[in-house]
Amino acid sequence: MAGVKFNESLVLDLENPESTAQVEGVLANHLYELGSVKESYMGALAEREKNYPTALEVGEINVAIPHCDAENANEAAVCVGILRKPVDWRRMDDPDATTPVRLVFMLALNEAHSHLEMIQKIIGVIQDQEFAKKLAESNAHEAYELLAPRFAE
Repeated sequence: MAGVKFNESLVLDLENPESTAQVEGVLANHLYELGSVKESYMGALAEREKNYPTALEVGEINVAIPHCDAENANEAAVCVGILRKPVDWRRMDDPDATTPVRLVFMLALNEAHSHLEMIQKIIGVIQDQEFAKKLAESNAHEAYELLAPRFAE
């Protein structure tokens, strides 16, 4: 993921997540505080999630990949949330259904259509359910150490 900011400060442990909106708020605010996204990012993200949910049911450990249009980002970055308890998230393939999500990969992308390549990369990572389980059980530092080499490919 050349040109995409990813470092240990972009991996967060969320001990008691209550809802999709709360998780999105924590991760989006973190990206904003780091200067990666504009003030408009959170609103654009919430609106996009309402119309186009981002959870993928891939096995025991499910993932959400929230993102919005490039105009809301200052730089390309990925912020990872490790949820200590699952949060029901609306599914990408069936918006009327939810799936319990444990991993969230929030994308801030500053080029139109660059999200497709990033989503493919993330799906490749989480399709390995043994790896996804290890990631979901890791602390932020361990998760960064696990993801950094895979994201560098």
